[in-house]
This record gives sequence, structure tokens and C-alpha cells, in this order.
Amino acid sequence: MSRTGRLAIVLAVVVAALGAGVLLAVWERSSGGHRPYTGPSATPGVRPARHVQTRRIALNTKPADYPRLKELGFDLVDAQPDDAALARIPAGMRAMLWVGNFTCDDFSLSFDAFAAAVRRYGRDPRVYGWYLSDEPNPGRCPRVLTEIRRRADLIRTSAPGQVAFVSLTDWPMRDATPAKLNVDVIGLDPYPCQGGTSPRAACDLGAIDRMVRLADQAGIPRGSVAPVLQTFGQGCSGGDKQYWMPTAAQFRALLARWDLLVPNPPLEISYSWGHQEKYACPTLADAADLQAIMKERNHSAT
Repeated sequence: MSRTGRLAIVLAVVVAALGAGVLLAVWERSSGGHRPYTGPSATPGVRPARHVQTRRIALNTKPADYPRLKELGFDLVDAQPDDAALARIPAGMRAMLWVGNFTCDDFSLSFDAFAAAVRRYGRDPRVYGWYLSDEPNPGRCPRVLTEIRRRADLIRTSAPGQVAFVSLTDWPMRDATPAKLNVDVIGLDPYPCQGGTSPRAACDLGAIDRMVRLADQAGIPRGSVAPVLQTFGQGCSGGDKQYWMPTAAQFRALLARWDLLVPNPPLEISYSWGHQEKYACPTLADAADLQAIMKERNHSAT
């Protein structure tokens, strides 16, 4: 399709979306590069009246990583719902159990297997919560939200005190609120250091504002939001080549923007600690400067 044709389609989508009252920013992911968000800023967040303990997790880890993560001040690990996996979690740390799906893919566990896992671990003190879905896309697969709700309902009745969690990107959010899904925490994952694999002068911090505004408009309370911090690039990934690893200064700016908008979240997520062949390489495990920043941040909050 010609550039003119693509532009006409994009403009049509923008007009339709704005007419429906949907906040939409347009950016280009073609060879021309990323177009930074230039829309309105999100309003600053308000600290809750009562301080909330922020739990901290870095994703895509293995048991061999747990001692280093604990040293850096992370208090959660991602794990499978498995006796052997839980047995390797160090004292003072808890597990976020991955039982979810990605976008419109199948869930990692059938509902019956998921229900058996909840019965087994729903009262296990080593378990913090359940990662039910990563970037579900109701525009492509509307039934995915029904399945998330079905599983969250079971957690609510059979795993008292444990957290039901989903992570969202900039798909439609209005039907993916905590109230509609019966979940506790919603991750938001804008990755502002975008437009190539080599660091540029600045990251698009407006991408964070954009996604927080999308969540506000959908009715997702700020107190339910978990910032997903970009701790990856794609310089050595085998698939996408859209993102660079933030420099130390860029990462501090990214943290400051999140702290302004979501000042006392229930959960903070670093994506990613470990490599993912298609999506994340290098990662936090490779970045001593970012690890030092996270260590200072995590320990200063305890």
C-alpha cells in the first residue's frame, strides 16, 4: 500500500476514534521511525491517605537469579504453579504465578488445571498473586476478557488475600477495568525508549502520560495501576528492533515520570530481567547501571 493510502487509513481511524470519545495518539512504526506523543499530559497522581507497600518484581527470571534479585531489593519473583518452583523461592520473597495468556493466545493452563492450581496454592503464604493475562486484546478477541473474569472470580473465592493481576497495553481498556474483570492490579506497559536500538537523546516520556490517560478514561483507578518499567532494549533480540535500553539518565527520568503520575503503586514491575529471544535483549540482567538505580530505589522504599 502506498504511503498516501496508509495515511488516509490512519486519519480515518483517528477521526472515528475521536468521534467515539476515545483518546488516541498516532505514531508511526515504519522506516520513518517512532513519532513521539504530543497530546495532553496526564494529571499528577495523588498519594493514598494510607501508605501502600509497593511490591517489586522483575520478570522472566529463573531460580538462579533469585539471590541477586533479593540483593537488589525485589521481593517478588515470577514462577510457575509448581511445588519445585515454590520450594526455591528465598525467605522474604513471594511468587507471582504465571497462569496467563498473551494477547489472544491460549491460556497456559486449561480452566480445570487453573482451578486445581488455585485449590492447591490459594492459601499458600509463598504466593503473592496470579498473573492472568499479558496484553489481552479485546478488539481482536473479546471473549478473552470473559475468561479472565472467570478466573479472577475463582481467585476471589478460593485464594483470599492473593492478588489477581493483568497487564495492559494500548488496546481498548474500557472493558478491562478492575471492576469489570474483578482483578486487583492492572499493569500499564508503555515503553518510551522507542524508535531504534541505539540510544537517542531522549525517550518519549509522553508515552507514559498517554497510557495513563487511556487508563483514566477507561475508569481504571490510579490506585490499581502497576507501572511496568522499561528495562530492556532490542539490540540483540531476534525479532523486533523498535526499542533501546534506557541510559542511566533516561531511566531516572522515566522513574520520575511514573512517580509523578502513580506515586504509591501496589506493584512495580521491571520488564525484563531475563532475555526473551524475540522481544528483549539486552535486559536488566545485563545493565549494571540500571541495577544500581533499582537497588537504591528498592531499598530506600523499605
